[in-house]
Amino acid sequence: MLGQDFRRLWGAYAVSAAGSAVGMGALPLVALLVLGSSAFQVSVLAALSAVASGVIALPLGVRIEHQYKRPVMITADLARCVVLASVPVAMAFGGLTFTQLCIVGVLQTAASVAFGAASGAHLKALVRPEHRLRANSLFETTNWISVSAGPPVGGLLIGALGAAATMVVDALSFLGSALGIRRIRQPEPAPPAHAGTSHLGRDTLPVGSSSCGTQDCGRCSSTRCSLADPS
Repeated sequence: MLGQDFRRLWGAYAVSAAGSAVGMGALPLVALLVLGSSAFQVSVLAALSAVASGVIALPLGVRIEHQYKRPVMITADLARCVVLASVPVAMAFGGLTFTQLCIVGVLQTAASVAFGAASGAHLKALVRPEHRLRANSLFETTNWISVSAGPPVGGLLIGALGAAATMVVDALSFLGSALGIRRIRQPEPAPPAHAGTSHLGRDTLPVGSSSCGTQDCGRCSSTRCSLADPS
């Protein structure tokens, strides 16, 4: 009913959402177990990601609105793959620092917001209006499960595989998501042309309107925003 391309997008979204949640749960544990960071430093690491989500969401959503969405999603996935892979590489050479973890957290959050905004907007182009409610519910359920289960799963993976292996697995998940998006066959429609401020405010405000304070704010709110309008 929803089509093969939707399933490809949904699968990529699920992998990306799980990777984001697992990664954000794993970074504080890496700070604690590998670097011996204090509780205050771990709190700073979490706060930076939350602040980055709030600051980046609205201007990034405005910019993405007028871009082709698939290249944005693929770039966001590859960016997260690279920044997360930098953690085990730095660990292998004994060069991992708390500053690097903070940068990784902020960049991953920015890429997650970009992926969420682009995937929500692109979903509207792939799904017919009468099927958007079901598609939206599938995306929202996937997002809820990822946010709920991701951080504890990240902790379990670190306990079972170690911090370095967990970060490698997480980085590879984003590579898989990018490959899934690359397999979408339906031609992407041209993005809308730039309009005045009234259009900007109407279409992009919900991207930053979530107040949950997590890296998934841009993703979940942009998905709701894009499907709410049946036009």
